Amino acid sequence: MNQTVPTQQSQLNALQDRLDFAKKLQALSTRIHATDNISQIMLDLAPEICALFQCERLTLYVLNKEQGTLISKVKTGIDADKELVLPISRQSIAGYVALTRSTLRINNLDDPTELHDIDPELRFFNEVDRATGFKSKQMLVAPLLQGISKELVGVLQLINHWGDGRFDSIAEEGLETLTATLALAFFQRIRTGALLPKRYEALASQGVISAPELELAQRWAQRKNKDLEQVLVEDFQVPLAAMGSALARQANLAYQPYDAGWRPNPELVKRLSRATCQQYQWLPWSQEQNLLVVVTTDPDNRIGSDNLHRSFPYNEILLRYTTRTEFGKLLEKYFPTQK
Repeated sequence: MNQTVPTQQSQLNALQDRLDFAKKLQALSTRIHATDNISQIMLDLAPEICALFQCERLTLYVLNKEQGTLISKVKTGIDADKELVLPISRQSIAGYVALTRSTLRINNLDDPTELHDIDPELRFFNEVDRATGFKSKQMLVAPLLQGISKELVGVLQLINHWGDGRFDSIAEEGLETLTATLALAFFQRIRTGALLPKRYEALASQGVISAPELELAQRWAQRKNKDLEQVLVEDFQVPLAAMGSALARQANLAYQPYDAGWRPNPELVKRLSRATCQQYQWLPWSQEQNLLVVVTTDPDNRIGSDNLHRSFPYNEILLRYTTRTEFGKLLEKYFPTQK
């Protein structure tokens, strides 16, 4: 008889803990729905979310349809001024979750067997850990899915449970509830153009296109599931040169237009792969002695920059900006598609 008392008490405690968790989660959801500035409210709420889920860090990624990548909007414990960009692929945990649209709970990132059992191709993209010196050990990651069609909006990633513990099923259910709230909130703001990529704001501020036209192009690109740059050039007749020059000025870089007569350096081609250049959005343009001129569509990508310096450790690197349309043409010259 006495043995049942602790059992009953533990069950009551567990029930109370679950109820407290649900109340706090509901309060967070209410605050998210009540704001128009989702990025700011998520930044403000990040410590509370970490405390609720008992984790050290979190990263909120939003889908960039133009590039087919995930871009960090909110992150804790990392340089807030630098965006993290991840491909939607099996080469990263968040990318895998976006690709499969499924929640993932990993107890030990150092155990290759655990990742292999989930998917033989799954890899832990540890470039962020290398760049920051942080050690990721456990993860609970869920996609932000909107509506009946389960349209991908982003990914929320929780990192390292307190005390080297493990994320449990309650945390997993709670994260899925939170991501559903975030998916709806972000989707509503995306439809109104509130999440227009910052780099394109330069087109309006520099008079290349009006702000209303830019927002219209954004909505049209999303409705047609087309690249925004493509829509701006084809449907709104924005010249590539004007776009490239404006975005280059915003990035404080020189603009490198496409030159049909340009040919890649054969020695550089040997050291590169199409997948790497496409993923990190950089390509060598020219080399003169120790100076390597590189074109990129994403100069703020810290992970891509680190990869570039590892690929060419003994070179002085000069970045130039180019549009994604022109980058695609250069990539094809480096690595011609078999026809």
